[in-house]
Amino acid sequence: MNDHKMFTNKISTKAKNGSALIDLIPEFARNVLFQRWTITISLCLFLSLLLTPHIHFMHPTYKVGSIATKDVRADRDFLVEDRTSTEQKKMKAIKNIKPVYDYDRDIPSMLGMNIAGAFTSMEETYRKIDEEKSYEGKQAILEKARKNFEETLGTTLTDSEFNILSKHKFSLDVCNNIVKLIYSVYNEGLISQSIFSKRERDTGIIVRNVKTQNEEEKTDLSSILKIKETEAFLSKQSKIVLGNEKAEIRKVAVSLAKRLLQPSLTLNKNETEERKQVALNNVKPVYSKVQKNEIIIREGEKITPADLDRLETFFKVQKGKRFLNCSIFLGMFFTIMILSVTFYYLARNWLKTLEKSNVDILFLATVVILQILLVKAGIFISESITRSFAFIHADACFYVIPFAVGAMLVTVILSRSTALVFSVFSSYLATFLFSERMSIFLFSFLGCVVAVYYIVRCKQRTAFLKAGLFVGMINIVVIICLTLLAGTTFSTDTLIKLAMGITGGIISGIIVAGIAPLFETLFGYTTDIKLLELANLNQPIFQQMIIKAPGTYHHSIIVASMVEAAAEAIAANSLLAKVSAYYHDIGKLKNPLYFIENQQNGENKHDKLSPKMSSLIIISHVKNGCELAKKYKLGKTITDIIRQHHGASLVSYFCEKAKKDRNPSIRSIPESDFRYSGPKPQTREAGLVLLGDVVEASSRMLTNPTPSRIKALVRKRIEQVLADGQLDECALTLSDLNKISESFMRILNGIFHQRIDYPEPVIKEVDIRKENNGGTDRKQAEKNNGRSQAGAAGLARHTGKP
Repeated sequence: MNDHKMFTNKISTKAKNGSALIDLIPEFARNVLFQRWTITISLCLFLSLLLTPHIHFMHPTYKVGSIATKDVRADRDFLVEDRTSTEQKKMKAIKNIKPVYDYDRDIPSMLGMNIAGAFTSMEETYRKIDEEKSYEGKQAILEKARKNFEETLGTTLTDSEFNILSKHKFSLDVCNNIVKLIYSVYNEGLISQSIFSKRERDTGIIVRNVKTQNEEEKTDLSSILKIKETEAFLSKQSKIVLGNEKAEIRKVAVSLAKRLLQPSLTLNKNETEERKQVALNNVKPVYSKVQKNEIIIREGEKITPADLDRLETFFKVQKGKRFLNCSIFLGMFFTIMILSVTFYYLARNWLKTLEKSNVDILFLATVVILQILLVKAGIFISESITRSFAFIHADACFYVIPFAVGAMLVTVILSRSTALVFSVFSSYLATFLFSERMSIFLFSFLGCVVAVYYIVRCKQRTAFLKAGLFVGMINIVVIICLTLLAGTTFSTDTLIKLAMGITGGIISGIIVAGIAPLFETLFGYTTDIKLLELANLNQPIFQQMIIKAPGTYHHSIIVASMVEAAAEAIAANSLLAKVSAYYHDIGKLKNPLYFIENQQNGENKHDKLSPKMSSLIIISHVKNGCELAKKYKLGKTITDIIRQHHGASLVSYFCEKAKKDRNPSIRSIPESDFRYSGPKPQTREAGLVLLGDVVEASSRMLTNPTPSRIKALVRKRIEQVLADGQLDECALTLSDLNKISESFMRILNGIFHQRIDYPEPVIKEVDIRKENNGGTDRKQAEKNNGRSQAGAAGLARHTGKP
């Protein structure tokens, strides 16, 4: 009884924890209808954002020199900038801007002050030298003074120049002579740093006084001295200004003046550029008007730069028209909303989880967004290819876009019917991204339809590649038809389109092969390919079952054979039914010896337990099976069948045992405590597994399994299950049940078939051989007989009956 309480408390604790987590979610968020509308509105908003900007931005690609394929007529009045005329006006405006030169009239006086200061300091130095008695001291003072003199002037003196000036003790007379010479040069006119350009000589310059900011336009630049031309001028002026001085003084004065001269006229680049920019900004673009219904370009005409400007302006969305953009967005939103609702009502009968969850709707919304993103990525790549390879047009590259990816995914994971409706929906939405909408719709839709019919019920991953190749072949046919409809001749461009078409189909198959497992995991779907992988009996869980629960393993194999045959008879998913039957009793691995098929030597562990505790252990194998299914990632579909394979049936053996118990408290336990928690089977495959489980377990109790007895047993068990209401929630009909019973009888007759009666000599020979083998077969028969007796006295595998 203590074990009983611990087991019950453990289950109740898990249940409370689970309900506590659910209580954290608001009530309205748990409403299926609320979730459905949330997904739909979010989908419409996201798709509207993806599609709206391209309604007007995307247009046929035009290049200068290419031939227009059709007439383009203006649907409104608009202005087009004449780029050539505008550029001409800008160039003219720049030419009218004259360079600005800054004139600094204070440069001569500044130079004179520097020279006077330098010579004055040297005169004071010589006074100090006269006072200094030592030779070394005098030399040190003189060297320091020379350095200060050169720093003040900003130039260095040669030894010859320094000796000459020292000879005259840097007298102010020499200083005045140098200043006079410099002033004489500046008095002659302006001095410029560089040579003027031809344009400056032709148009003149603007001379701006740095101090007064007054400006003067100067057209004659011949009177302006260049700094490089001042040496000859200085030599000439020295003879005039310093004619009475010694030759050595004139030489030093000319040399120093040449190095000290600075240009009084310098180009102000920043001011000049600013004036040019102001002039450019003041130039108004030259526009030409295109009137409504005017032909912008005619079919067959060669596109000129002016034509290209008008085409680009015509197709460009005008900025600033927010109201127009909002109306376009709203129009797109409501269009997608209407399409989505229509799609939902067309496909709702084919969606698997619609009543209890919105997984299918969320999956479809995700796939359609993925499809549009793939199309947008394809357009971007196509335009990039066109820019890199001019001989490949973007229109040809559009055929490489994998339009069939979404339809293939929906087919593999949901159904063919849903995928067909999805093909219409996704193909129509994709047309908003192109100008040639009808052609793209036909190309996309036909490729999707072919993919849907080819890939349904694929059994291998390579089926995706084969389907992609087949879609590529159909793409070629569609491209040829569209080319003929357009009335164009076959050319290199057509061959490129054909190559792109078959490549697009193959790419679709590759993408689906890569992302299908991801969608299986994200949304908990189980595809046929996943089922084939799970059907491998070398899986670790089956290896454990062979060792720990061999009877359960054998039972599961037989049930799988029965339900597979029955599923084929009623056109259900035979692969799903078979694989689910393999795994339906994996929960018995937790307590294998509490189930009769795994008991040995006639020992029954339930003899020491109360009926209530025994029923809890039996019932718990469903919960344990669901936990193992989650651990081994079997998927929601198989997990649901494990949960439903007993429905809400009664563990009748222990229920009857409780009613006959001497303890009044045990006799008073309600019958509901001996029933599985359910739910009842929700699908035909789950119903098949329930029936196969019941019939196979009951067939073990037949003492003489003749065909007539097997037939009676099968029909009786199916009628009992039907009468108990366990098949009320699945779609199995009476006709289906009749076919199921016939399939079950055929399989069981094959298992319990009659064997031939060997002649006496053969029997003796066989007996001798058994004697030689140590009586192995006899011991095995005795062992099986004991197990059979234990089964008759103990727990029945499914119903608990002895």
